[in-house]
Amino acid sequence: MVEHLIYIVLMALVATGAHIVQEDGMILHPLAKLWGQLPAFLHKPLFTCPVCMVSVWGVPAALYFGAHPDYIVPYLLASAGLAAYLNR
Repeated sequence: MVEHLIYIVLMALVATGAHIVQEDGMILHPLAKLWGQLPAFLHKPLFTCPVCMVSVWGVPAALYFGAHPDYIVPYLLASAGLAAYLNR
């Protein structure tokens, strides 16, 4: 059970961290400016919405750290909720 919670928290924190380091004045802000040239529907999952960013940033992080692919959907939903809570 604790392992599941670890993956959920990991995904939410990775997405939140990715959002923070792409804000104005931060080290990855040039990456956000580059992604700003992409179509508008890609902005939220890449750099503007921490909750949406869980799908692009959190899922690969969880898989990298060994999460079982069968659990990714519930992890995604739970970590999106946690990211929303963290960013209020």
